[in-house]
Amino acid sequence: MTMLQRLPYLDRAISIDHSVEHSIRDYHVKGFDYICVRRSPTETIKLYFFDGDVTRLPEVVNPHDHRYDFDTWVIAGASENVWFDLDPRGQRFNRFHYRTPLNGGNGFIFAEEVNLAETRRLQREAGEHYFMHADELHTIRIVENETVLMLRQREDVVPLGVPTSTFARGDAPSLSGLYSRFTADEIIARLRRLHERTGIDLLGGGSG
Repeated sequence: MTMLQRLPYLDRAISIDHSVEHSIRDYHVKGFDYICVRRSPTETIKLYFFDGDVTRLPEVVNPHDHRYDFDTWVIAGASENVWFDLDPRGQRFNRFHYRTPLNGGNGFIFAEEVNLAETRRLQREAGEHYFMHADELHTIRIVENETVLMLRQREDVVPLGVPTSTFARGDAPSLSGLYSRFTADEIIARLRRLHERTGIDLLGGGSG
């Protein structure tokens, strides 16, 4: 049994009905899919799948912060985490307040112009991990096609009604065509492929 198979967050079969309810295709950007392993007010376990054109982008999403602290493990492939700080010597960005449409929000609203500077890059491969606080600014770059990340999302430290921040060098990112839903069969197919690649069985005996 590999270290990844022993992770306590991926050690049992998931509820497909629960996963269908909470999983999202094209989550933030085309080719970035989110499959929910389990979700509660205090802890959410997510799998992020990256395929196709998104793996060739210099960054998957714009620099941003979060409502929650979280841990990330690379389950397959490789990714690079990039941190930023507010810095008057950095590049000019537009800061947007963001309220996700998934929670009834209205997307991006311009807030102010700021300067950001990149402060650190960290590449991680399968089996490796890093932790981030909610107020840290970051983006990620996907190093290999079919990269899969697992996030352990902690309890919210920023209330749901308070916006997070997203930073862009120009206009706000487009939300057009994003946030569609999976069918049960699509989730099962993704998890079977994950089992083939990693040995992690979230279906129970490899079945649907």
